Amino acid sequence: MAIKIVMGIFIVVLALTSWYMWHRRNGHFIIYDVGGNPRLGAILKWTSIALMLEAILGVFILFLANKYMNLVTLLLGSLTILIFSLSINQKD
Repeated sequence: MAIKIVMGIFIVVLALTSWYMWHRRNGHFIIYDVGGNPRLGAILKWTSIALMLEAILGVFILFLANKYMNLVTLLLGSLTILIFSLSINQKD
């Protein structure tokens, strides 16, 4: 039961992160000015879409699959955030 609660919290955090990135894709994202950099806007858009799809997949896995399948959600979410962070820090 504890795994379902913790995974539920993780899925909510994924969805909120996705929502935040989607709404900041044309303005300021943390310390970055997205309006002056269309590449960063595209990165934010695609990362937001990927995170939302992973959150939806995570909800299905949470209620339909066994507890070990929740590792798929953890792995996908972590890899997406890793790729995003490497992408925005890459020099032109």
